[in-house]
Amino acid sequence: MRHIDCHEERIHTCGKIQSFGYLFIFDGHEQCVAASENIEQRWLCTASSLIGKNIDELLDFLLPKYNTLFQHFREEIADPVFYRFVEKVDLDGSDYYVSIYRHAEKLYLEIEQSNGFDLKQTKLYYYAKHLEREDSDVWKSLTQLIREIIQFDRVMIYRFKEDKSGQVIAESIGHSLDSLLGYRYPEFDIPKQARALYKEFLARHTADTESMVSPLVQSTEEDIDLTRCSVRALSPIHLQYLRNAKVRASASFSIIVDGELWGLVACQNVLPKHVDLAQRHACTFLTQYAVNYYLAMCRKQETQYIELTSQLEAELKEKLWLTNDLLATFNKFAHRLTHKLAADGMWIGNHKEQLSFGHVPAEQHIAAIHKLLDEQQENVFATHEFTYTEGLQTSEPLFPGIIKANLVPDSSWTLLFFRKEHRIEEVWAGKPEKIIQYDPVSNQKFPSPRTSFEAWKQINQSTAIKWEQREIQFIERIVLLVQQVLAKKAGEIQRLNEELVNANNTLDTYSYTLTHDLKNPLSAIRLSAQMIQMKSDLSEASLKRCSTNILDAAQLMAEMMDKMHEEFASSSAVLLKPYLIDPTAHILSIVETAKQEHNVHHLHFELGEVYPVLAERTLLFQLFLNLIGNAIKYSGKEQQPRVNVYSQIDDSHISYFIEDNGIGMDLKDNSDIFEIFRRMPNSTGYEGSGVGLSIVKRIVNRLNATIAVESEVGKGTLFRVDFVRHQ
Repeated sequence: MRHIDCHEERIHTCGKIQSFGYLFIFDGHEQCVAASENIEQRWLCTASSLIGKNIDELLDFLLPKYNTLFQHFREEIADPVFYRFVEKVDLDGSDYYVSIYRHAEKLYLEIEQSNGFDLKQTKLYYYAKHLEREDSDVWKSLTQLIREIIQFDRVMIYRFKEDKSGQVIAESIGHSLDSLLGYRYPEFDIPKQARALYKEFLARHTADTESMVSPLVQSTEEDIDLTRCSVRALSPIHLQYLRNAKVRASASFSIIVDGELWGLVACQNVLPKHVDLAQRHACTFLTQYAVNYYLAMCRKQETQYIELTSQLEAELKEKLWLTNDLLATFNKFAHRLTHKLAADGMWIGNHKEQLSFGHVPAEQHIAAIHKLLDEQQENVFATHEFTYTEGLQTSEPLFPGIIKANLVPDSSWTLLFFRKEHRIEEVWAGKPEKIIQYDPVSNQKFPSPRTSFEAWKQINQSTAIKWEQREIQFIERIVLLVQQVLAKKAGEIQRLNEELVNANNTLDTYSYTLTHDLKNPLSAIRLSAQMIQMKSDLSEASLKRCSTNILDAAQLMAEMMDKMHEEFASSSAVLLKPYLIDPTAHILSIVETAKQEHNVHHLHFELGEVYPVLAERTLLFQLFLNLIGNAIKYSGKEQQPRVNVYSQIDDSHISYFIEDNGIGMDLKDNSDIFEIFRRMPNSTGYEGSGVGLSIVKRIVNRLNATIAVESEVGKGTLFRVDFVRHQ
């Protein structure tokens, strides 16, 4: 006895179409190989009589006033795979849509009735703005708009879950219907091959579940692929499913996210109702527009999450560098870590010491959890349905949500995060069970569409809210951060000891030079000055000689000190190991601080594209602190102060630009603005010592970067810093 599952039904080759349309199919030579039987109702000829006719000849017979449509199709076609030529025509006073397209090496001609729907551009603009309203859910708004267009009794958003079951997450309904919001539907309600069709052809509908369907009359017995056919009849099982749900008309529009079937806009009407091609196109467009807006909002939230977690990671790293106490460090950050993960509690420890924060299982249960989790080899393991019921009292809370992280390789240091059990009452549209019926005539078993859609409830327990992928990735970065800091600190101690010896030797040399080698020029300066003071009648030649001695001695001292400073700096400088840093959080923090410090609350600040750079975090912060701080300070007295920060990327460099409309600088005399204590003549009235840009120059050199400046007095300044992309 053969058992036919829903997923075996070849719905894309059903060979039948709905009553509101007509279908003609042509081979590679543009000869008609199939036509729907119902054409006799309109053109008073049999479908078989059209088999073998050329498409131009057939159009001349079917649509004599529009017999050039195929020529237009040839001229306008842009993409032969997905292009669909559509023209509105008049047949005996009634409007129809003619569609021509290619698929599966065949040419298709569809003719279907029009409802007279006309979407004006102004209306489309209103629809788009309605979807973008910040105070509403984009999916709820989409159901409202589509219901306005097609006038169905119910429009709902049906989202697929990971197990392929579905749930209604938004809906718009008529007053006479009960809400299905939140209802679950089993995976077998929409079988695998149906989901594949929804993914490939985005708009499907049936005008009347009770209407007769028309078979194709074909020149051969081959199965013709109707995947992209708008007038294709629905599966008999699907039609019976709709009848059982007391629905006479149905439509659906696929929600595709990142190339996958995310969900459906499912539409139902109690009475028969045709959704014409223009309406379907409008609904498909609005659905994709809603998808794009939804993705933009998701990416915006993701960016904000990354910014906040990056700041937390940086602070945790800095704290770990300053202390060797893991427990104390994680205790300090426990509240922020659990909040960021939406966890109920945190536990950290090893065989000797431990610390817990928030709500966690009892100590004996944590020991059992450790034992059970020892089998997991991943560095970070996450689950929302963990069980450890042995010895658990009924009064104790259950924590099925666990993230386990091995903090230090080859050690017992472990980090755990917990989520409590989250009991929810799931409401299903009918009991989710598959019913198999037997047909004695064909001796086959087949799935029967569900007959009941009444609310069926079950309690989902022993699970927690599932960890999001970004939360797991956040913990993976925390673990990597801890391991990197501990590994670097182990090597850093040895390196610092070696550098300390070198630094002490250099200090000795530096001290000797200051106390010994500078005595001679200082003596020359002192003697010359004494001579000038003691002898008031010095000749002009003697005065010149004394002043020359003083200048020569001062120059010698300066050269000696510069040389010693250079040698000392090179011997004591810490070798930087840059890593990729996103400076967004730094920049925004600096802007807010500088606005307060310089009282520039009316500043117009614009942050453009931001690319991560290879740098050291503290030096990068100090660099932007000086450049952005100066930009805000020196533009703060403008009527409309403006500061822009943005970056550009090429094959070898990432360039950052800091631009303001402040007082500017006169660079014509080739003065070195990066020289220490150098202040420009027009900076009077602004606080500063002239040290900031010299610090910037040293930082730029340390980071193996370059800096350039463009400026004009009274018109503002533009600094450009070029960071290398690869070390």
